[in-house]
Amino acid sequence: MVLKRWVMPFHPHTEKKNKSGPWFLVSMFFTALTIGSCSAFPGMIQNPDPQQTQSPATPTTIPSSPTPAPEIGLLSLNLIPGQAPNSWQVIGRLVNEAEFPLGGISVTVTLLGVEGAELEKATVPAIPASLLPGEEALFALDFEGPFTMVDTTADIDAERIPRVRRARGEIRNATWQVNPEGDTVILGQITNPGISQAKLLDLAVLMLDETQEPIGYANLVASTTHIHPRESAPFIALADGRYEPDDLVFFLDMVIDTSPPEPDLQFLEPPALQFTNQGMPFFLGSIHNPSSDWVWASGLLVLENEDELVGIAPIDPPLPIQPGGIYSFTIQQFWGISPEILASEDAMRTLNAHASVEGVDTLAADETVSLLELSISQYEALGSIVFLRGVIINPDDTLIREPSIYVTARNEKGLIITAGWVSPAELLKAGEASDFELSLLLPRGADPAMLEYDVIAFGLDADDVGSH
Repeated sequence: MVLKRWVMPFHPHTEKKNKSGPWFLVSMFFTALTIGSCSAFPGMIQNPDPQQTQSPATPTTIPSSPTPAPEIGLLSLNLIPGQAPNSWQVIGRLVNEAEFPLGGISVTVTLLGVEGAELEKATVPAIPASLLPGEEALFALDFEGPFTMVDTTADIDAERIPRVRRARGEIRNATWQVNPEGDTVILGQITNPGISQAKLLDLAVLMLDETQEPIGYANLVASTTHIHPRESAPFIALADGRYEPDDLVFFLDMVIDTSPPEPDLQFLEPPALQFTNQGMPFFLGSIHNPSSDWVWASGLLVLENEDELVGIAPIDPPLPIQPGGIYSFTIQQFWGISPEILASEDAMRTLNAHASVEGVDTLAADETVSLLELSISQYEALGSIVFLRGVIINPDDTLIREPSIYVTARNEKGLIITAGWVSPAELLKAGEASDFELSLLLPRGADPAMLEYDVIAFGLDADDVGSH
């Protein structure tokens, strides 16, 4: 494959916008490029018309005759203050100007200070990361630091690929709201109108003001990975901070699923609604892996009120489930549900709950799950919450990634009544220790002193070449 890099600098200026709120917008429009209006390109979906779709599903192949090097057009590049103090967001749009597909698209953004001194640098994949000719992609990332006047360069990497098996997608019933934590939550449905199963790779949402200028972006939090023909899947995207967008533009990376069937996972116990003594709602369930492989699992709990989507909660075990194993889980975070519903037991009980689980992938043959040592230093029960504090230790001479502590609690009948996990670090060096704190919600009537707790710590060998 031919690999080429494009470097396009811009020199921004700061301009205060004539609208309420803390927003300033810094942008540069290139003389050799034309920034399009917000009409949808083939690679994106625009909110006002839920029937708009992505690119045609017909694959495009590389011409047999010699062709120029790949070309990507930088349509726009905006530097705007973030929601947190001393933070910035860089948001840009790309378009494939070549006559053949491009893949592996990523953008490295560099902030430059006085006399071109490098302040910060970060790399982010474009969404979609592969483009047919004429398709558009979004890239966005955050920087932190007291940068007052900076220059910015965008360094774009891409490679020529044989084809992109793009699946058409439609975004429907998109809504947004600000949650109690002050973040912007976007809910909606992704519909696969085609005749082939689709695989969702990623999704991003560009938020625009009334002048169609970017004010922020949201990343995908949870959705179903595989979407059957003529079916829809709910999704949730989250933007850090409080936004009031006038328009939403969706960038959808969804391809025709040509992979073999994924491992079969089953609910041993479907998620069931529980309440603590204080009336706090949570769901408890269990996933069974009947296969002979370690399997990465992913699931979704969807809450509806008379067929209206009101909330989504991801089911995301921290590590793969062992062959024949059972993973019990609790769901405490409900994206999109209003505080009024969460505070009312009657309102929660009237919601319809639908859950799904799928085996995303099997553990690679060259990956290893390693047990870690741990010690519990403190146990404390406050109301219906149990706090466990301790230390996790890597006893081996290998680097461990995704070290996690997993805890279940059983009643006097041996039934699991709650579960939880926490990952205190991304990596744990050989012989290194890390403190952890884990909390468990107990159902109404449970006595913390009468429960039996099972605690285990494990992680993946970082020296293995495979990755999830």
